[in-house]
Amino acid sequence: MRGFSVFAAVLLFTMQSPAQELRESRDVFDNLSAEQLNLISESRRAAQKELDEKAAAFDTPGIASALGFPSYLIAVARITALKLPDDTTHRTRVTFHVEQYLRGESNLAEFDVESRWVPKSSVSDEGPLITIFSNYRKTALDESEPETGHRYILGYTLDYSDGEPVFALGVVDLQDPAQAELIGNIRRFFAMDTEASLNGFETYLELLDDKIPWIRDIAVHRLTESDNCNAAPVCAERFSLAVRRKLQSDTPNERQEAVFWLVWIDSVSSDRKRYLEGLPVLPDSALRDLFDAAIKDRNVVIGDEAFMYREMFEIRRSDSPGECFVIVPPLRKSLRMRSQAQPPLPPNFPFTYSYGCLPKQ
Repeated sequence: MRGFSVFAAVLLFTMQSPAQELRESRDVFDNLSAEQLNLISESRRAAQKELDEKAAAFDTPGIASALGFPSYLIAVARITALKLPDDTTHRTRVTFHVEQYLRGESNLAEFDVESRWVPKSSVSDEGPLITIFSNYRKTALDESEPETGHRYILGYTLDYSDGEPVFALGVVDLQDPAQAELIGNIRRFFAMDTEASLNGFETYLELLDDKIPWIRDIAVHRLTESDNCNAAPVCAERFSLAVRRKLQSDTPNERQEAVFWLVWIDSVSSDRKRYLEGLPVLPDSALRDLFDAAIKDRNVVIGDEAFMYREMFEIRRSDSPGECFVIVPPLRKSLRMRSQAQPPLPPNFPFTYSYGCLPKQ
C-alpha cells in the first residue's frame, strides 16, 4: 500500500475553463487500476471492522449527552401514572414526580414524558414523538414497559415543553442491575464537576485521560467553555499533549476520538471573537500539525477522516469566495475549482467523497 502514490495528499488549484477543469479533475480521480481500487476498498473494510469491534464501548449513553449540557436538569424521579396510547396520542405518556434533583432545580416537580413503548394489543407505533428531535434516540423508557412506582434518573429540559410532554434526552432505569456501572460513573462525574468548580480547569484536563469515553468528551466541552482555560496558554498546551497521547493509543477508537476532539476545537475556534487567547483558539499551526499526525494513522479509516477534516480546515481558511471543492479521503486527494454544478468525478465513482462551494460574497 505504501508503494502507491495515490495515498499522497494532493491539493490542486486550477484556473482553466470549466471543460478543462472537468477533464483534468477526472484525470486526477480516474487513473486507478482494478488492483489499486480493490486494495483501497479492502483496506477500508478491514479498518472499519477494527473500529467496529470496540465501538460499543465508545457509544455515548443518552444520560451522558444530558450531562454534557449544563442547562439540562438531572433528577431522580418516580412514575406516578401511565396513560396508554390512543388514536390521538400514539404514545404512552408517563407521569413522573421528582424525588431529588441531582443538578439544577425547578418548581415543576411533576410532568409527563412520552415513551415509545406500547402494549402489543394497542395501536401501532405511529405518529411523531416530538418533531423537533428528528434524530431521536431510544431511552430506557422505550425499551421496556414503564411501571408505576419505578424510579429513574432523568436528564431533561423544560425548554420545549410549553404544555407538551417534557423531552428527556437521557433515562437510566434504577431497577436495572446492568446500569450499576453507569450510575457509579454518573456519581463520579458529579463529584468531578463539583471539584472543578473549586479547583478550575485542572480537573477537566486530568479527565482527558479518564477511563470512560463519555467523561473524556464532556471534559473537552467543559474546557472550551472555561474562560480561565481560554486565558491560560498552559491549558492549550496540555490539551495538545493529551491529543497526541490519544493519537498514540493502541486502541483505534481512542485515536479516532482524538480526531473528533480536534474537529470540535476547530468548530468552536471558528468564532474567534468569543474567546481569549488559548483553548479553544489553538493556533492554526497547532491544529494543522495534529490533523497531519492523525492522517498518518495506521488505521486508514481514521486517516481518511483526519484528511477530510484537515482539508475542510484549509478550505475554510482559503479566503476564496465562491470556490468549489471535492475531497476524496480514500485517495487522500482534493481538488479546488471555480463554481461547478456537479462534482467533477467519473461515472460510478467507487469511493465516498465530499463536494461543496464556499459562499459567494
